[in-house]
Amino acid sequence: MRHWKRGAALVLSLLLLAGCAAPAEEADSRWDPALKNTLGLTPEQRLEDYDHLVKTLKDSYLCLGVHDRENPEDPAEDIFRKYREMVAENDSDDAFYSAVYSTLWRLGSYGHLWIIEPEDYYEMLDWCKTQDTTGREQWKAVTEASEEQYAKLKAYLDGLGEEDGGSWSGGGETGENLHTLLLPEEGVAYLKVDSFLTDYDPEYQKEAQAILDFYNAAGGCTDLIIDLTDNSGGSERYWQNLLAAPLADAPLSCTNYALLADSENNRPYIENVFDPSELHPISELPDLPKLERGGLEAATHFVESTLRVTPAAERAAFRGRVWLLVGPMVYSASESFAVFCRATGFATLVGSQTSGDGIGALDPILMRLPNSGILIQFTMMYGLNPDGSGSEETGTAPDILSPAGEPALVTALRAAAEARAA
Repeated sequence: MRHWKRGAALVLSLLLLAGCAAPAEEADSRWDPALKNTLGLTPEQRLEDYDHLVKTLKDSYLCLGVHDRENPEDPAEDIFRKYREMVAENDSDDAFYSAVYSTLWRLGSYGHLWIIEPEDYYEMLDWCKTQDTTGREQWKAVTEASEEQYAKLKAYLDGLGEEDGGSWSGGGETGENLHTLLLPEEGVAYLKVDSFLTDYDPEYQKEAQAILDFYNAAGGCTDLIIDLTDNSGGSERYWQNLLAAPLADAPLSCTNYALLADSENNRPYIENVFDPSELHPISELPDLPKLERGGLEAATHFVESTLRVTPAAERAAFRGRVWLLVGPMVYSASESFAVFCRATGFATLVGSQTSGDGIGALDPILMRLPNSGILIQFTMMYGLNPDGSGSEETGTAPDILSPAGEPALVTALRAAAEARAA
């Protein structure tokens, strides 16, 4: 899901954006002397970490081209140059962390690119210690390797004296995650899902039963509307097992290509997830008319990424048409559901263009800066739509486009009424 943190570091980053070209003697005044060595880094170590960040992004992360095409006035190379200069000119851990943070902020969140901040890090560390990490050994190893450094990072951020600004993930973090409505006189059932929970979330099983009960209660309806307009992702297994499987009469699947960079950073993750037979040299990629190769020079292989749904043991009572409401908030795992519905005909998409990154979906992988231990996440797989356009860049177009200013729900209700009258 798209994820931004707001707090002290963001305040610093915004200051930097306004004055990143200031002379070194002026820049020094921006940093708190008390925080100069909070992370315990030498000037050489800071530069080594920043250079590692840039090198790894160039050889492992496949969305720099997307950023540059959408932000031609602020190309990645300019961002890297400016913030490397800032690291070099300021003997300060404070300046170094703000340079890393600001680099990622200006690059954008394409492909889930973001820094792992302490609050999220400790959730990941808890996952490493309490959940089955089979098949995710590299995630576990990299996370656990940074435990000592993250204690220092937390102390540094606490020392800034700013309150944590929290996070934004498109709904589902507070209040109810499911919203339902039955309109039997119109033959319509409405289900809104704000976030796709992981299957180890304590609420997952409760929601599984609630959705099945709702599908059964809607047995007399002709139309089911599933609303994802505030859903920016989570776990694919949620929609596969809870939303689609109870309604499927037969196995369904769709396959797309996804590109990979077999870099030093990515290789252990690739080995965790893929059998060598699944990896195909990029030279064998079919000719796709809308493939934009700019920024994909690091791609070495492609895989066939398949989304599958197997019918649930207990088929729900609902047997009618399914409409999926989509829009710009739809991203990551919710995007993969939109891709699946569009390709298989499981549901008719209604609304507006989605934000993408739902093909080749995989938990974001990690980059670890060698001295500071700071972790950066990004999507390893660059998914391609059937025509070759990037999922991250173009998203998915709805089957029925809502007129300007009209909510997707209104469009869907009208389409459902027309279908009933036909």
